Amino acid sequence: MRALPRLLLFLGLAYLAFVLFHEARLAKAHPDVDPSKVVLLFAGFILIGGSAAIIVVVMVMPRIGDAVGNFFFQPNQEIEKDPHSSAQAALARGDYAAAVEEYRQILQMDPNDTLSYSEIAKISCEHLDDVAGAQSMLEEALQREWAPNDAAFLSARLVDVYWKFQHDARSARALLVQIIESMPGTRHAANAEHRLKEIEHQLALEG
Repeated sequence: MRALPRLLLFLGLAYLAFVLFHEARLAKAHPDVDPSKVVLLFAGFILIGGSAAIIVVVMVMPRIGDAVGNFFFQPNQEIEKDPHSSAQAALARGDYAAAVEEYRQILQMDPNDTLSYSEIAKISCEHLDDVAGAQSMLEEALQREWAPNDAAFLSARLVDVYWKFQHDARSARALLVQIIESMPGTRHAANAEHRLKEIEHQLALEG
């Protein structure tokens, strides 16, 4: 039954219970009333009133509870799935090739997903022995127009590839200098200056 018929049924039973109760009280107050009539009226009141109460408990209260829960917690809203969850699951179980493929599928739907570029490069370098592939992918991606923050993020990942995995200090330095000069006064420039000092210090120790 839908909400309106349930409500009408409850109201009808409640009204009938009220009438029976009222009649029972009037009958009880009458000196010549048949006691069995009073008993029947009160029994009818209890029966009808109980039926109305059952309707409230079984049919109405759950609806009210659901409405209150939905208002505060909104459980009926569809939970948005993290687009990276499948790739992260593959990574967690050690299936690195599948993780890279999942991230590539994300990029087909959203070419601006910088996290997917970053994760592909990281997995390729650390687990798949494909440093050259990571380098070419990031270099190609950086040929596009990016927001400054996104460009700095991808450039920092490419610096990791140049320096940590290829030991190409010249390319790493050049990219860091580019970040510093193109984004002066930003945290990206500060991070790049810090990385540049680290590379210079490491080269001095090795030299």
